[in-house]
Amino acid sequence: METVPIPLDCVDGFTEAYYGRPERFLEPEVRRSQSAWGFVDHDAEQCAVDRLRADLESGAWDARFGHLRDQPEFHGSLRLVIGLP
Repeated sequence: METVPIPLDCVDGFTEAYYGRPERFLEPEVRRSQSAWGFVDHDAEQCAVDRLRADLESGAWDARFGHLRDQPEFHGSLRLVIGLP
């Protein structure tokens, strides 16, 4: 099994693809394209989005996670499973 690094400019649209671009989660169409949001009820989703928006506007997100905006790749949960004959 190998870790699959996710590039900062990944366009696939899965959740970890936006590790350095959190503003994308403010877009309803982005959330609708990610299956994980289907397990979150509307009120919880709205609360999460409102909190993220506030953190982005205040600079709190960047103060804590801003280094991710320049990180060339992210080693998250993606794994490549290699089967041998």
